[in-house]
Amino acid sequence: MHGPLSEIGLIEVLQLLERGERSGRLRVVGPDQAAARTLHLVRGRVVALEPDASDAAVVRALIRRHELPADATGAAEIAPDRREAVRAGLARSALGVMLHWSRGRFDFEAGPTADGPLSWSADALVLDLVEAESRRAELADALGGWGGRPALAPAEQVRDGARVHLDALDWRILDAADGRRDLAALAAHLAEPLETVGERVRELVAAAILQLHDPVDDPTRQARVAIDSGRYDEAIERLRARVVQVPADGEAWRTLGLAEVGAGRFDRAIAAWTAWCQALPEATADADALIRAARTMMEALSASRD
Repeated sequence: MHGPLSEIGLIEVLQLLERGERSGRLRVVGPDQAAARTLHLVRGRVVALEPDASDAAVVRALIRRHELPADATGAAEIAPDRREAVRAGLARSALGVMLHWSRGRFDFEAGPTADGPLSWSADALVLDLVEAESRRAELADALGGWGGRPALAPAEQVRDGARVHLDALDWRILDAADGRRDLAALAAHLAEPLETVGERVRELVAAAILQLHDPVDDPTRQARVAIDSGRYDEAIERLRARVVQVPADGEAWRTLGLAEVGAGRFDRAIAAWTAWCQALPEATADADALIRAARTMMEALSASRD
């Protein structure tokens, strides 16, 4: 079983494999062809995801969270419940992006597969995705969007605030909250889920330890967040509205081209980057390089169909 993600989404593939109670390995390649993922399935249930939720990835995440020393090579000393919670979080984050892919391909190889640390059905993944999107939307509303820039509150405000217990993630957020990074950039810097960082920042603001500065005026920021999450059509809709309103916004045209590539529409990407050249003539060299790359991809796709 194999095919392009432009014709059938990953969730539909997983649902078909679950209905057939298939066991084996599902290799998935998204927009970045050099970064393949492998899902291991037992009777249609996802039991492992590599490399994003492998043992090595869990160790790196625990080191990043300062729960393991920097030279650790294994996580045996971490409580199993904590270790597997980190693994599940890594897998959910990766799958949340993968399920939005509309470009790339999948290849399923049937065969005996050992049980793994996960046990997720396709329907459970959909439910998780919907809940995560709802949670993200609620948090964005509570925080006034993801463009707010967290910074340490003045010392007197911190002193007068409520006493709270800070864990390792809280300290990492406080260390990285410099008043320049917005919430989305902060989450990316920490390599933590956006909603997790958003919840913690909200708690730290309520405790008067952090304060949120107003967003920098950047009309393409929300579109870039959508692109990073694989929501290309949402990004395209935002950027189309922007360039209609401000045709001379070169950055919006450039980002629109990237979103169109993510959606697999190379001809529209070329049109967007051509408009970018017209809006910002000094960007011609950069735009030409992207246009050439898009044309190469179009030719390769055409040749593969032939």
